[in-house]
Amino acid sequence: MSLDSLTTLTVTHDGPVARVLFDHGEINLMDAAMMGDLWRLVKWLRAGGGRDVRVVVFESANPEFFIAHVDLALLAASVDNTEAAVGSFQDMVGAFRALDQVTIGLVAGRVAGGGMELLVNLDLRFAVTGRALFNQIETGIGVIPAGSGPQHLLHLLGRGRALEVLLGHDDLDAGLAERYGLVNRALDPDDVAPFLDRLVGRIATVPLADIAAVKATLAAPDLAAGLAVERSAFAEVLGRGAALPTMQRFLAAGGQTPAGERRLADLVADLDRPEPV
Repeated sequence: MSLDSLTTLTVTHDGPVARVLFDHGEINLMDAAMMGDLWRLVKWLRAGGGRDVRVVVFESANPEFFIAHVDLALLAASVDNTEAAVGSFQDMVGAFRALDQVTIGLVAGRVAGGGMELLVNLDLRFAVTGRALFNQIETGIGVIPAGSGPQHLLHLLGRGRALEVLLGHDDLDAGLAERYGLVNRALDPDDVAPFLDRLVGRIATVPLADIAAVKATLAAPDLAAGLAVERSAFAEVLGRGAALPTMQRFLAAGGQTPAGERRLADLVADLDRPEPV
């Protein structure tokens, strides 16, 4: 499918990295048009057109709003078939969690309600200090969150803090979101680009099949199942044949020597850089 049909998202694609900008009206309202575009984006990433993508970064073209929340007209329209409508939303946000690619949300404005539930289904989340605000607002408008937010907030924050966020329907700034575990890091505005460029660049060197294998090891329901997934995934990755030549390049570049190990992060990053012409 073509991404030209998207009206609420702008997608740019440069090799293994895709960047998605929410750009929909005054507040990036999560309405039927945006949900349709999100489904189309998922299908593109699953299909041939997006299979060379390894990292997807979500940002907003609106400096004040990342995603406002779900359009309340959709909630009102779902009264006659509520469980099916909620299930469809759960499927949509869950589809991003199930992607082989790494998904990253960079929040530099407000995100609320269903936008929060999409956000917690992304793999990595970062918040810009002085700009990002998070609010799981549903209990404040007479309903409860049901788009998988409670399940993921319990896992990320713990029960007490999840209840605070779900029942308090109050704003959390970037620093508190980091302290609670809602985001990986709170970043000062000047630090965002260098940090994200380095992280995205490093992840983008990992083959998509290896990224999917790592994500699978974290999706097991318990320790025993997780260890079994690790064993089989490791054997599969090693069996593809690319690992041993990479290890040889690592050793040739100084790996397993004091000098090489002191610069381990840079040494590993340099292994996938092309030789200068």
